[in-house]
Amino acid sequence: MIALSKAIPVLYRLVFVSKSVICGRSVQALAQLLGAAERNNRRDEISAGLLFHGDEIVQVAEGARADLDRLVRRVAADPRHTDMVVIEDRPVMQRRFREPMRLCQADHHCVRDHSGGRRLRDMTAAELERLMSVCSLQAA
Repeated sequence: MIALSKAIPVLYRLVFVSKSVICGRSVQALAQLLGAAERNNRRDEISAGLLFHGDEIVQVAEGARADLDRLVRRVAADPRHTDMVVIEDRPVMQRRFREPMRLCQADHHCVRDHSGGRRLRDMTAAELERLMSVCSLQAA
C-alpha cells in the first residue's frame, strides 16, 4: 500500500507598491494603518515588511495564496492606498520576515542612495527587498 503524503502548503511572496494618501500625515493615521495591517496579517498568518518613502509604500508579504489574494483585495479597496502595482508574486521556500508587520526604518538619504533616485514602483522585487534590508540595518 502506498502512503499518500500530506499536502505541503505552498508559501508565496508578494511584492507590491502603492501610493498612500496618509504619507506625511499624522502619526495617528500611520499608527492606525500599521495596527490594522498587523491584526489582519496575524489573523491570516501573513508575515510582511513595509517601507514608506515619499508618497509610496512598498510591502513584501508572505503567506498562503488565498491569504495573499485577500490582502491584495483589501489594499485595492482601501481608500488610503491608490495606484497599487504588483512587482512580483512567486512561490518561495521560506519566509524572509517573521513578524506579521515589520516597519522597515529608512531615511530619505538611504532610499535615495540605494534606489538611484528612481521611484519605488520602478524598481525590481530584488532591488526593493535589498533596499528594505539595507536601510533597516543602517537605521538600527
